[in-house]
Amino acid sequence: MSEKTTPKAKGTPRWIKLALIVSVAANLGIAGVIGGAALRAPEIHRNNLEAPDGVAMLARAMPQAHQRELREGLRDRRGDLRPDREALRSLRGRFVIALRAEPFDIDAVRDVFAAQRVMLSNLTAAGHDSVIAQIEKMTPRDRELYIRRLLRNDRPAPRQ
Repeated sequence: MSEKTTPKAKGTPRWIKLALIVSVAANLGIAGVIGGAALRAPEIHRNNLEAPDGVAMLARAMPQAHQRELREGLRDRRGDLRPDREALRSLRGRFVIALRAEPFDIDAVRDVFAAQRVMLSNLTAAGHDSVIAQIEKMTPRDRELYIRRLLRNDRPAPRQ
């Protein structure tokens, strides 16, 4: 008896697999930004700093009084330091459209990533502006203490 074999269907084209991987990575990145913002929300209630990570590192090394003042300033600028969720949704939509486009245009994907970099850069710049404003208020002694803590990557001891 001879066995009938069905011809194997050709696999998914490589470019589709690549596009899917890029899409999943971008979606995870965008979800990470949104999720990170959502997870930081409870920190607001505990009076922790709300700022991009690089800015938070700069703030943690400040003397307590300056840290407290910076935290209050950041709270006042909360809107400037949060990603615009509608803009993030728009970027995600543009990314999907760029991936589905036929003929495929990698420059459209690059444009979406460039827009995301601009958004993140603006958030970081707003945080840096707040840090700069606080550094301007420091005495030479406070700045020296700040420098030492930055070099040690240290935090001031919490007050009890």
